[in-house]
Amino acid sequence: MYLTVELQDPNSNRIAQWLNQSTVSGILDLSHPMSAEATQGSYIITAWNEKGEQTSQNFDVKEYVLPKYEVKVYLPQTITILDKRATLRVCGKYTYGKPVMGSVTATVCRIAVQYHWLYDSSNICEVYVIKTDKTGCATQMLDLTRFRLRESFGDFEVETEMEEYGTGVILKGSGKASFTNVIITVSFEDVPQAYKPGIAYEGKIKVTGPDSTPVPNEPVYLFLQNGGQSENWTLTTDSKGIASFSLDTSLWTSDSVSLSARYQKVMEDYLYEQGVRSPLYTSAYHFAWKFYSKSKSFVKIMQGEGKFSCEKDGIVLARYIIHGVELKRGQTTLDFFYLVISRGSIQQHGRLPVIIKERKVNQGELMLSLRRMPELTPFAQVVVYTVLPDGEAVADSQDFPIQLCLKNKVSLKFSSLQELPGEKTSLSLQAHPGSLCSLRAIDQSVLLLQPEQELSLDSVFSQLPVQKLSGYSYRVEDPYPCLRYPPRFEEMILPPEPKPVEELVVPDWGKRSFWFGPSNDKNDVYSIFKEVGIKILTNSDVKKPYNCNTYFAMKQNGMMEVRPMNMMPKEESSPTPGASDKPKETVRTYFPETWIWDLVPVG
Repeated sequence: MYLTVELQDPNSNRIAQWLNQSTVSGILDLSHPMSAEATQGSYIITAWNEKGEQTSQNFDVKEYVLPKYEVKVYLPQTITILDKRATLRVCGKYTYGKPVMGSVTATVCRIAVQYHWLYDSSNICEVYVIKTDKTGCATQMLDLTRFRLRESFGDFEVETEMEEYGTGVILKGSGKASFTNVIITVSFEDVPQAYKPGIAYEGKIKVTGPDSTPVPNEPVYLFLQNGGQSENWTLTTDSKGIASFSLDTSLWTSDSVSLSARYQKVMEDYLYEQGVRSPLYTSAYHFAWKFYSKSKSFVKIMQGEGKFSCEKDGIVLARYIIHGVELKRGQTTLDFFYLVISRGSIQQHGRLPVIIKERKVNQGELMLSLRRMPELTPFAQVVVYTVLPDGEAVADSQDFPIQLCLKNKVSLKFSSLQELPGEKTSLSLQAHPGSLCSLRAIDQSVLLLQPEQELSLDSVFSQLPVQKLSGYSYRVEDPYPCLRYPPRFEEMILPPEPKPVEELVVPDWGKRSFWFGPSNDKNDVYSIFKEVGIKILTNSDVKKPYNCNTYFAMKQNGMMEVRPMNMMPKEESSPTPGASDKPKETVRTYFPETWIWDLVPVG
């Protein structure tokens, strides 16, 4: 039930309103007639439900000229300073898929950039006139040495005009490619923030090229610093540019260890030249803290390989180490418990009993199944925990991505792929029994105006208020061990509120969490639960002890204030084209691309 649905014009005037509207099978179908003299601009539809929650969506009303065909510009995504040549391809295609025959004028520019401390030379541009082939594409090999890439920062910008043979219709296209001196990038993936002595420390090293493509079958070097000891290994990347590693932690004793991964075992030095960039091979660095457990008992959820499929249950494995000296006399079993959280709520839970022996180090593996996978999409947050007889809690959590899918499978197809104008065709729609389907038919050329507005699985799941939880409000945070009273919120210096990337209605407790007081290294049971948004109320031993002397020493010494540095480039002034430079366009009054909207019930 929606208590109010309103429509506002670009001047924020309410021009339509619907009250107490109920959905039919989850869909509310409303319409509003638009006059021919309607104000052009962005209109906003806002709906309020019974809880007072609101959601908004906007659409544009404007005059437009439908493109006869589309022009696409293809360039390498990234060009390095070591490249000598690159291929430019410009393709034209009609809305019905046929290639466009014509000529192309392409202007390729290396754009100069001005920073406060750096002045780049003026733009370097080259103009090419090329013809399309039978596929509708025109190809030009670019000589990159003309653009002096090693002496510049910035991008390539390409502006093209394609003129159709016979009609003289001209449409424009544009493209951009960045150029960089980063040749190889090494990064860590799926590496835990804490290590647990006795359980293997596993992770991945990813090696990518300048365009983020994987670099297969290449050596990569892993270095470990553990206190005063150091070790190194030589690994080889697979076809996906990934090198997996598993390190024995049984002899690790320091509070933290540092890992580094390099593409070059010995870093190569380049002679510095003023204004000239050298090739860069970036390395990766990671610190792992020792997880706190007074009994040295741990549980570790193993990472999955890629995303779980929607079509079958997901299997989650966990390893545990339980020291028998912490058990009751005669105890033979220990219950582990698990929670599966998705979209901000607990979806599954259960108990996993294991057989144990007192006064021995018990090691083993747990297995649980994730069921009803479409209900867990896009993330399943799994928590496994147990409580030892002396009150110590042992826990771990892991996020598992799941392939995007919907419970209701829908298929839509025409009786034939191609028909002549004026001919009849039929459309077949299949869905689960009792479904209500929203059907739209529209001319393909309309979608060329705003292709990003198309409905997709990604756009559907982006509307979820919460996809996964992390942290919670400071208002429910526990008192800090080194402070007599919790800090007052108005006295805290908070980071600026981030601007939303998408217009999503997200509850306050799901958006972010604030940090106050001692550092949270995510190396105790309390932080495990907080990481998945669970506030625990317990008298169990879940927190690592803090050294308050160290905390107050840091407070007295103070912390360096960090200020943002203005690194925005100066905008280049450019002449504003006069009205005579714009081609004259005729706005059509006849619309053969008539939109068709309908709700179709499936029996």
